[in-house]
Amino acid sequence: MWVSCRIRSDSHTLTSPPFRLFQLDESNIRIHSVREHDLVISVRSLRNDAPEPVQIHDCHRVITAMLIAMNVGVLGTFAFAQDPWAHPILTAADDLDGKNARSAALIVEPSTAYPERRPLEEVDVENTALVFGIVARERTSVLTGEYCRGLLLARMNVLDLNFRREAFLCFYRALEHFIANRILRVRKLSNELRDLQRGLRTLTDKAELIEEFRTVYRIRSSQVAHSQQIQQDVSHDDLMKTKVFLDFVMHKTFKEEANRAMAVRREANAGSEP
Repeated sequence: MWVSCRIRSDSHTLTSPPFRLFQLDESNIRIHSVREHDLVISVRSLRNDAPEPVQIHDCHRVITAMLIAMNVGVLGTFAFAQDPWAHPILTAADDLDGKNARSAALIVEPSTAYPERRPLEEVDVENTALVFGIVARERTSVLTGEYCRGLLLARMNVLDLNFRREAFLCFYRALEHFIANRILRVRKLSNELRDLQRGLRTLTDKAELIEEFRTVYRIRSSQVAHSQQIQQDVSHDDLMKTKVFLDFVMHKTFKEEANRAMAVRREANAGSEP
């Protein structure tokens, strides 16, 4: 059985050739039906003896891991093309007795496309494959859960309400969790800003990038849970800046981890040759 999902890109223009790695006949993950701004990911179930709902759930987990891997590997923004939103549903009728009653859904389409899209290239797909191998083995749902929740909330609108603040906090929590657990390897940060910047320094020596994180931290600090204080509004740029930091640290860390694993396998294979 194959389970499929259409994915949209807000950051890139897409063509089929770069995805040839995921178009091989032996691949259990296929990327096809590629259009300029979206594509289809299909996953073949490996448990044909399991009930269909179980197979669909398993394939969904693979699709979700691929979605995260595309965001991180490409350093762009990809999301489910059909957003599972909850829209306000009203009933319109000709009179108070309900004559000719009909439902009306109030739907707001988000404007999340980048001002300029860049073409997705084969190296982006190779990076996606490297990142996917690690995301698919992620031991806890903290990182993947917060990441997917952030993607969904970033595109959610209910009339004049948006959920950018909530999406921002999802990406921030994922970033904090990742740096603490995967880079600094501590259970708790003693000084959030200083420790997070220290984690960034292990991946880059660009002082302006590390200093720019203060902007993200300042926004995070303004999002208090007390209604007496006015919370700073979170713009789409603020949200994307936080996601870029998260994608950057995941991209660098996972690629290095994948390259080390491949080097170990190459050495093992070389040692086993007669």
